[in-house]
Amino acid sequence: MNDDCKYPSVSGRLIALIINLGVVALAWSTVIRILWTDWVIDPEYSYGFVVPLLALGLFWRRLWDMPALKIPSCHLIWLGDALAIVSALILAATIPMAEANPDWRILGVTASLAAIGISLGMILRIGGWRWLWHLIFPCGFFLVAVPWPRNIEQSVMSVLVSWNIDTTIETLHWLGYEAVRQGNLIVLQTGILGVEEACSGIRSLQGGLMVALFFGEYFRVSLHRRFLLLLVALLSAMFGNLVRSSILGVIASSHGMNAILSWHDPAGFLILLITLIPVVTCALCWRKKIARHNFIKAPAAKYRPLEPDLLRAFHLTSLLIVAAIIIFSIFSTEYWFRSHERQYSVSGGWDLRPRSSTDAMPVAVPESTLKLLFNPVGFSEKWIGSNGELGQVFYFRWPRGRIAVQSILAMHTPAVCLSNIGMKLVSQLAPQRILINGISFQFHSWLFEQNGHSVYVFNAMPLDVRMPESVVEGLDDSPLGRLRSLLAGLRNNGQRMIEVAFWNLPDEKAARDSLVFYLNEAMVKD
Repeated sequence: MNDDCKYPSVSGRLIALIINLGVVALAWSTVIRILWTDWVIDPEYSYGFVVPLLALGLFWRRLWDMPALKIPSCHLIWLGDALAIVSALILAATIPMAEANPDWRILGVTASLAAIGISLGMILRIGGWRWLWHLIFPCGFFLVAVPWPRNIEQSVMSVLVSWNIDTTIETLHWLGYEAVRQGNLIVLQTGILGVEEACSGIRSLQGGLMVALFFGEYFRVSLHRRFLLLLVALLSAMFGNLVRSSILGVIASSHGMNAILSWHDPAGFLILLITLIPVVTCALCWRKKIARHNFIKAPAAKYRPLEPDLLRAFHLTSLLIVAAIIIFSIFSTEYWFRSHERQYSVSGGWDLRPRSSTDAMPVAVPESTLKLLFNPVGFSEKWIGSNGELGQVFYFRWPRGRIAVQSILAMHTPAVCLSNIGMKLVSQLAPQRILINGISFQFHSWLFEQNGHSVYVFNAMPLDVRMPESVVEGLDDSPLGRLRSLLAGLRNNGQRMIEVAFWNLPDEKAARDSLVFYLNEAMVKD
């Protein structure tokens, strides 16, 4: 070992350890902030709140049998510093992109991997390779809380939905009940049973994998048995969802569709038990004993004396660089967006409310639709107007920071969505700007045909701040488009969607008059 490298005493290294933990906490708190919105709005990832605590528990348990603290060589310390600094730069680049594109899940994956890199770099520079391999699993365990990229999630979900529906129908046939598949629905004699995404297996699959990974590590199950534990979790989750959907199908067939409401939550609890019990039981049977020892204490002769001048420069410089990179990115990101937002004027101060008139009837919006639209708040209702026209409105609102502007602009196009449910697009009409209570709205218009009847559709997606059209134009959800939104200092400060459709009206003018009448009646000051 190079004698030019000077190392601290035990107390000095404990102080360095505390400082390292502070830097690591800064990195992870930044990542949690990026993932927080997904955990809040998406029920499939609501378990993410407990994952940091579980990771800390695994980290603490790993401290019970830590390898003896040995002085790493200088090149390992430099390697740890380099890994931490490069990871900090990646995290710093991710922070502003996540601010402009909070719905882009690849950024959550990138930020989490960067925080893992910072953590492992700090561990490597303190305890060398032995500490790194000993603590790598608690650091990587956090990835179970990171939402999957949407294309992967949708692919897995579609497979689980299809398998669950086919197997449930076959089970119902064995039990003597009639059932037919219609898309992602199960048609029974008493009604239609929908297989929601939350019931398709994706949530229980993710929860099962998390439980398998946690208990496999907590009980120190051998590597090959951990793979078996994951297989047990997968099979248990699939079997649990089959039992749940079959029970709901039997209840709906025997007692009617209304009867399943009281059984939905108990059936979900049953899935939890079916998934957890086999995993925990196998983990307990395969557990290993852990021999505890104090890794801090070691013969004093193994440590070179502390030389403050060299050590403070060597240890604190790299730590300060990592912390400064992250802090600079956080504050400069906020300054960047706020400096651009000073140019915009607020256009909020209004809201759309369900009408209290007796002719208005609320319409339930499927959970699958809300998930596809990134979980907004809002409502839908139908009504019959004074002239016999039938109207329906969809009103959704996305709070600040939930989704990128271009994602909302691109995700819902009536010309595509309504055509997919059987309406025929006749023509796109001229846009119309409507002034309601001093607020201007730009509505795009379409004429559809449904069963030989004309349907006029109006759609507006107003932002809660006014910005030049040139800023919004050209934005799309491609990587380049998302980068352009960052360079333009554009983050979503709140956005809404109003879509109104009218049936049984003679012409376009009557439809536009009905739209103005509805907005004047339903819009209120916020």
